[in-house]
Amino acid sequence: MKLAIIGGGGLLGSTTGFLSAQKGIFDEVKLLGRRSNILLHHAMDMEHALLPFSKTKVIAADYDSLEDCDIILMTASAPEREVVSRDEYLKDNIKVVDEIAEKINKYNKHAIIITATNPIDVFNYYLHKKLNRERTKMIGFASNDSLRLRWALSRELNLDFEKINAFCIGEHGEGQLPLLNYVKYDGNIIEVNDYIKSNMKKMLIDWFKEIQGLNAKRTSGWTSAVMLTDILEAIATDSGKVIECSVPLYGELGYTGLSLGMMVSLGREGIKEIIEPRLTAYEKEQLDDTVNKIKIQIESI
Repeated sequence: MKLAIIGGGGLLGSTTGFLSAQKGIFDEVKLLGRRSNILLHHAMDMEHALLPFSKTKVIAADYDSLEDCDIILMTASAPEREVVSRDEYLKDNIKVVDEIAEKINKYNKHAIIITATNPIDVFNYYLHKKLNRERTKMIGFASNDSLRLRWALSRELNLDFEKINAFCIGEHGEGQLPLLNYVKYDGNIIEVNDYIKSNMKKMLIDWFKEIQGLNAKRTSGWTSAVMLTDILEAIATDSGKVIECSVPLYGELGYTGLSLGMMVSLGREGIKEIIEPRLTAYEKEQLDDTVNKIKIQIESI
């Protein structure tokens, strides 16, 4: 399989390119972007760095090379800035997304598209309609939310992170919905009381505020690259692994006309299955509000 990363010169794109190449799950990783000297620098550096680990070839490429790619990962975005919400990136990134969509449509009609440009749920659905591609091949990156839920649970309950299985669904942002009635530890369901549930939501929101408050003008590149590589590996190996991803909905949980974070099983053709959790009345109400907000954003573009 061949992977193309649009935005391959940036922190997230280059880190994901290296991690996925290190695993040896692709024959070739192509780095695309605006600054050809940076792309060539990354490719030359990675060629040597990968020698002890992998036979994957990493190259700097142009858009016409998308033709034979099986997966296209979009990490390109306008420059990072301090924001209160990921929603603020909508106006910044719409021109970037439109330009990339035109290139993808011209050179590749079959690849799985992974969107990692914020706001991810909005752009994943926007590209689904714009490219007229089946929804099983449109994957929005959202699994950082579930990772951070496990991190928060491990801290709050003093549990081993590796033994926690927990998911968020909903928006990749403030509208994320932790599924705290489905938390498993070492394979067994554990009860999470209302106090802990309240703390979990606060920890997840406060984390974003804290990192944005540093005004480093950087995305969470390493964390996102690790989780993106997890998605890429599940697809390349046809593992069926269940991961939180944003997917266009056509009736799941009663919603349609948008993309939303869900638990999905991944394989070589993209999304194998969408897993619908049972929600409490309160959880459904929260999700309804999030859905309405995302739909307004989609309509605005």
